[in-house]
Amino acid sequence: MCGVIGYVGAGATPSFFLNALRRLEYRGYDSAGIAMLTQDGVVIQRAEGKLSQLERKLDKLPATAKVGIGHTRWATHGKPTENNAHPHRSGPIVLLHNGIIENYRQLKEMLVVKGYEFLSETDTEVAAHLLHHEYKNLTSGTPEQRMREALRVVVRQLKGAFAFGIICLETPEVLYSAKLGSPLVIGQADGESFLASGITALVEHTRQFLVVEDGEIVVLKAGQIEIESFDGKPVVRPFSRVEWSVAMMEKGGYRHFMLKEIHEHPLAIAQTLSGRVQRDSGSINLADLGVGSLPLKTLKRVQIVACGTSFYAASLSKYFIESVARIPVEVDLASEYRYRASTVDENTLVVAVSQSGETADTLQAIKSARAAGAQTLAVVNVPGSTIAHACHAESLTKAGPEIGVASTKAFAAQLTALYLVGLALAQERETLNQAELRFYVDEFVKIPSLVEKCLGLSESIERLANRYHQLSSLLFIGRGPQWPVALEGSLKLKELSYIHAEAYAAGELKHGPIALIDENMSVVCLAPRDAYYEKTLSNIEEIKARGGRILAVGQENDAQLQELADDFIGIPECSEAILPFITTVPLHLFAYWIAVRKGTDVDQPRNLAKSVTVE
Repeated sequence: MCGVIGYVGAGATPSFFLNALRRLEYRGYDSAGIAMLTQDGVVIQRAEGKLSQLERKLDKLPATAKVGIGHTRWATHGKPTENNAHPHRSGPIVLLHNGIIENYRQLKEMLVVKGYEFLSETDTEVAAHLLHHEYKNLTSGTPEQRMREALRVVVRQLKGAFAFGIICLETPEVLYSAKLGSPLVIGQADGESFLASGITALVEHTRQFLVVEDGEIVVLKAGQIEIESFDGKPVVRPFSRVEWSVAMMEKGGYRHFMLKEIHEHPLAIAQTLSGRVQRDSGSINLADLGVGSLPLKTLKRVQIVACGTSFYAASLSKYFIESVARIPVEVDLASEYRYRASTVDENTLVVAVSQSGETADTLQAIKSARAAGAQTLAVVNVPGSTIAHACHAESLTKAGPEIGVASTKAFAAQLTALYLVGLALAQERETLNQAELRFYVDEFVKIPSLVEKCLGLSESIERLANRYHQLSSLLFIGRGPQWPVALEGSLKLKELSYIHAEAYAAGELKHGPIALIDENMSVVCLAPRDAYYEKTLSNIEEIKARGGRILAVGQENDAQLQELADDFIGIPECSEAILPFITTVPLHLFAYWIAVRKGTDVDQPRNLAKSVTVE
C-alpha cells in the first residue's frame, strides 16, 4: 500500500523526504512524489518508477522548507505514470492519499459539472478538487478555520479508506491529515511534527509517536499537534515512546519476521494484483498475469498440485474458480499426485503452486503432468525458479522475500493469483458478463484495505491467546471456502506452537469428530455470514450442547454469533467473494501470539525448512 510522509517545523531538505520514503519502500510502490512549501510557493516533483527516478529531480526542489509532504504510490486508479503520481494540486491545496475512494466516480461527475478539470486518472485527484470546492465556498473565518471545516465536510462525503497528507498555500505553516481505514502515525520532536504511514519512516528523527484512529482529523504545526473527531470534537491522547534496535529496524519494527510478514498481507495482495486488474474496463490483463499464452478458452478442466499451505490456498481457489469459470477443478497433494494413474490431456490445465518454486514434490508432479500432455502453469514467488522453468507459463505471486519458515503473506499472494486465474478463465470462456467481471475486480481492489483493517485486531487477539496457549489440543471447523481456511489456521498453530490441532468441514463433525467434544475441548469456529452461515450456527450449537468452548470468527456486528461464543473475533464486513482473505488474518495472528506466549521459535519452528527440496 502507499507510503505517506509529512513534515512541519524549522526546515526539512529534499533528502529528508526521500530517505523517509525509502524507509517505506517495503510497502510497495510504482511512482513517487514530493511537495515542498516555501514563502515563494509550492514546488512539486513526481516520477514514475522507483525512488531513484525521483532522486534525479531533487535539485529542482527547494533546498529547505518548513512544510512538505511525500508519497510512494501503488496504483489502483490509473496506470503508474508521472501524471497519476501524488501529490495532486487543486488551487492552493496540495494533497496525497493512501487508500481507496470507492465513490470517486459519482464525485468526479459532480466536480466536472462544477468546472473542475482532471489531469490524472486517480481517485485521489477527486479528493483534492472536492476539498478545494468546499474550501472556496466558505467565506467566514481564517484560512486555517476554513480548511478545518472544509476537511470535516469532505470526509463525510467520502466512502472507502484514506489517510491524507495536505498542505495549503494560504496556511503556509500548517499540515493537515484525516484518517479512515488506512494506517497513519504522527510523531513529535522539539519544534517539529511529522506524519507517516509507518513508524519506520520517522524513527531516525523522533521516538515520540501516536497512532491516529479512524474518524480523526489532525492539524500539525511546528512542535504542536491537534486532533479532533470528524464532527469537530477535540481528542486528547498521550504519545508513546518507541525504542527500536537495529535488528528490529531490519524487521520493520516488528518483534519477529513472521509478524512483519503477517502485516505485509495487504502489500503481498496489492502487488500480486498490480497491473493485472483493469478497474476501468473490469477486465484481467492476461499478459501481466502470465497466462496469455495458455489456451484458456478450450480447457475442459483444471488440476492444482501443491503442498502444505500452498495446498490450502489451492483448495480455497477451487470454490472460486468453479463458481466463476464453470469448469471442474481438482486439487491434489503434490506428494501423492504422480503415484496415481494420470488422466490429463491437452485440454487440462495443471497449476503448480509453490512459494519457493523449488518444492521437490510439486516439481515432480508438474513434470509428470506435462509429460502426459497437460498445459502447465507455475504460480510461484521466485521468478525463474525450477518449477517455473518446468511449466508452459509462469504467474508470479509478488509477495517479496518471506523469511519466516511458516508461510503467511505468501499464502495471501497465492490465493490472490489463483483467484485471478479463475477470473481470467471466466473472462476468456465468457462465463461472466462485463458487469459481473467488473464487480469482482472492484471487490479484489478492496482486499488490501480490508486486510489492513483486520490487522488492527492483533492486540485483542494477543490478549485472547493468553487464554488458549496452555491447551494441548484444539479443533478448527468451517464450511465451504471456510473449511480450507480452517485447515490453514490449524496448520499454522501446529507449526508455530506445537499444539495438536485438527480442522474439519463443519458438516463432518457428527460423522465422528464430535466424539472429541467435552468441556475440555475448545473449537475455533469460522462462521462469517455467507451461504453456509445457518448450517454453521447449527454445528456450533451442537458443540455448545456438549460443553465445548467456542472461539468464533465472524462479522464484527454479528450479535447472534457473539451470544453463542465464549470468545469472539470480529472481522470487517465484506462481500462473500473475498471473505477467505479476511478470515485467514485472525488465524495467522492467533497462531503467532500463542507461539509467542509459549516461547517457541516463531521464525524458525523446529524440524521445518522454508523450501522443501526433497521428496
